[in-house]
Amino acid sequence: MSQPLQDEGILFHLRRQGETSLLTVWLTRRHGVVRALAKGAAKPGSPMRGHLDLFHECEIGWQPSRRTSLLREAHAVRTRPGLRQSYARILAATYFAQTIEQSAEPDADLGALHGLLRLALDWLETKEPHRKLVERFERAVLKQLGADDPRRSARSLLDDLSHRRPKSHAALLKLLP
Repeated sequence: MSQPLQDEGILFHLRRQGETSLLTVWLTRRHGVVRALAKGAAKPGSPMRGHLDLFHECEIGWQPSRRTSLLREAHAVRTRPGLRQSYARILAATYFAQTIEQSAEPDADLGALHGLLRLALDWLETKEPHRKLVERFERAVLKQLGADDPRRSARSLLDDLSHRRPKSHAALLKLLP
């Protein structure tokens, strides 16, 4: 059995798994995208209750596994309540996280991309998103991945990297001025 791991993570996907557990997906600084099952986290009185919510930044500990890791602990460091002030902010945050998830290598050190998502979420906490912000974010992701080409649109380059667009992309662009 592997040694437990710890890292800073931003929770960007959360889904009920059975009656009392939650499936969590994190963008971590040093371990890339981590999928972890939080057993019993949906029970009243769970020590993780209140710490696991979308775009919370947490110190997490998990037991690695080939399929789905087991989340052992999560302590919220930053909750970003301003994101919940508008649907556009949540949708933009979702799109940014999905863009990184689709373009990143599994188990890679994503320190720079983690920092980029953190900056974008901090910005969205106090301001509404716009098309220029989306374009800048896409270009910044490409620069971090070493795949930027100023002759092509950022979105077409990202499409080449991941071969599919995040579902939130069309909805976000429809919503933005």
